[in-house]
Amino acid sequence: MNISNGWMNASAVNGDQIRVKVIPFMRQQNNQIGKTWVEVSKQIEFESGEVFSLNLDGKSFYAGLNKLYKLIF
Repeated sequence: MNISNGWMNASAVNGDQIRVKVIPFMRQQNNQIGKTWVEVSKQIEFESGEVFSLNLDGKSFYAGLNKLYKLIF
């Protein structure tokens, strides 16, 4: 799945909608010539600056206890 790195909406089951941005989650990897940064997965960033991890399906995330949001494409 190809997810753009722009602002998009996410909705919850109760109808609540928020604006989020999909950002890459980078990690350092050792190799023969030194260290390089590699994209491991994607994260969700709120307008307030909070960052949460995407679930394995790549379309949903939890913003708190029992607060499941799904990205609207």
